[in-house]
Amino acid sequence: MDPQFIAGLQDLLQKLASALDTETIKTVTSTLSQQFYTESACVPALLTIAKDHEQPHIRQLAAVEMRKRIPVYWSTFDADTQQQMRDAILQMIIAETNNLARHSLARVISSIAELDIPNQRWGDLIQFLYKCCQSPTAAHREIGIYVLDSLFETIADTLSEHMQHLFNLFSTLIKDPESLVVRVTTLEALGKAAEFIEPEDRSAINAFQAQVPAMVQVLQKCLEVGEEDSASRCFEVFNSLLILETPLLNRHFAELIEFSINVGSNEEFDDNLRIMALNFLVWTATYKRGRLQKLKIVKLLIDKMMPITSQEDPEDIDEDSPSRVALRVLNALSTNLPPQHVFPVVIAHVVQYMQNADPMFRKGAMLSLAIVIEGCVDYTRLGTGDIVALVCAGLSDPDARVRRASCMALGCIADELGDEVADHHEKLMPLIFNLMNESDMMIVKYAINALDSILEGLGEPILGYLPHLMQRLVHLLDVGSAEVKPLALAAIGSAAHSSGDAFAPYFNEVILRVTHAMSLTGDDDVMALRGIATDTAGAIAETAGKDAFRPYLEETMKLALQGMELDSSNLRECGYCYFAVMSRVFEGEFTQY
Repeated sequence: MDPQFIAGLQDLLQKLASALDTETIKTVTSTLSQQFYTESACVPALLTIAKDHEQPHIRQLAAVEMRKRIPVYWSTFDADTQQQMRDAILQMIIAETNNLARHSLARVISSIAELDIPNQRWGDLIQFLYKCCQSPTAAHREIGIYVLDSLFETIADTLSEHMQHLFNLFSTLIKDPESLVVRVTTLEALGKAAEFIEPEDRSAINAFQAQVPAMVQVLQKCLEVGEEDSASRCFEVFNSLLILETPLLNRHFAELIEFSINVGSNEEFDDNLRIMALNFLVWTATYKRGRLQKLKIVKLLIDKMMPITSQEDPEDIDEDSPSRVALRVLNALSTNLPPQHVFPVVIAHVVQYMQNADPMFRKGAMLSLAIVIEGCVDYTRLGTGDIVALVCAGLSDPDARVRRASCMALGCIADELGDEVADHHEKLMPLIFNLMNESDMMIVKYAINALDSILEGLGEPILGYLPHLMQRLVHLLDVGSAEVKPLALAAIGSAAHSSGDAFAPYFNEVILRVTHAMSLTGDDDVMALRGIATDTAGAIAETAGKDAFRPYLEETMKLALQGMELDSSNLRECGYCYFAVMSRVFEGEFTQY
């Protein structure tokens, strides 16, 4: 081995590890690729650095780079050299004290095993790992099970031939008295082994099911000690088991549901841990609906989710929280189970919560109603009047959070039951107009969204509201927030479609604003407004007819075509819709375009 080659390689790895800018990283990486990684000598050189360097992050980096070169150069070494490197790596991983470096060496072992074991080489590797897993030293057990776990990613077919021996080993490691690392890694290995258990293999299924209580205990321990990352990995395994065809969780399914409910409901746990437990319930409702029905625990699940919906949410609407995930559980139940098993239970809580003095319960009631309506449309159709009465109470609630949630509920219900909701316009429209005058732009936003859904099915009754409606919507289009303007413009388009010839008095003031909005460029909010303006131009053209719209055809066509050139898929989609409408409205006159 050329010491100068090793020194040069080591120097570049140190530069790569300490680089702070992308240019340096690109330069060093290029030099490594062109001057070192083109030769097979890089593999034993990286092995030497991974073994001898005093800095653990350099040892880890050397192991990472070595793993990448194994598939390229391993076959170029003679049998003696290969065996020397195998022996060295096994000694190194036992001696390595840094977890990250140790894990990277495990990946090297896995990469070599992928090439060797199918060709009946390195036959003593599995025995070495068994010996590690049975060692009285916890660190050795951690090494053994981690390497076994990583081998499932490369030689799973070979390992699956020894499934019974592995289950016997895992049954001990999953209860390791010293190391939570051993227990969590064993749980992950069990999750990978599960993918190779056939539905008709009763022996393997029984052996796996016997491990489930201990697997749950590992997760429980992670939660107790606040090991969030380990708990997340455990939940990922249980989630993956849910989607397998082989019924590995059925025997303990009720206990798993109860466990997840308890964790998700416990406010003493960190929110992230509760979210993981609740997400397991989302997966359960999605993939194991039949099992939920058979166990008759749907009502219990809803009863436990409803109080969580009343808890505080973060300001960021994209950030998860226990209450938001609890709502997703309700949505998954409503869209995957028969509505008669879900809606009556939810609506009973909604009615009760709307009487609660705590506004957060009233807010939770409205959000729950909004989230379950999607899966229960036909079931609820005849009771739309009662649902609207509940929503009306929410729309006039003294608490802004409840009014906002009620607007969201009304929008969801109107989307699904537009004609039925429109029948109650005399109750709803005055309340919506009041909400559109609020100073809270979020309430205004959701109120307009709900209004838009109602207008689509309103028909002739819109005529009595049109003057007040257009005055307010045009005002909001002029002075509203960036989030409100596109919604106001969309509602104007719906109003035009619904009112027909009665929209004529508003045509001129609206089309000027539409063409202006179609010319805007800027951030995402601006582009959203431009897209809605393009859609609205089509809606107005269909309502007003070609004679009224003809003076604006050339300009709007030019703006729509310009929009097709911008980096916005939404704007292009709106453009295609606009072209379709224009061709329908103008017929033969459209041939020039």
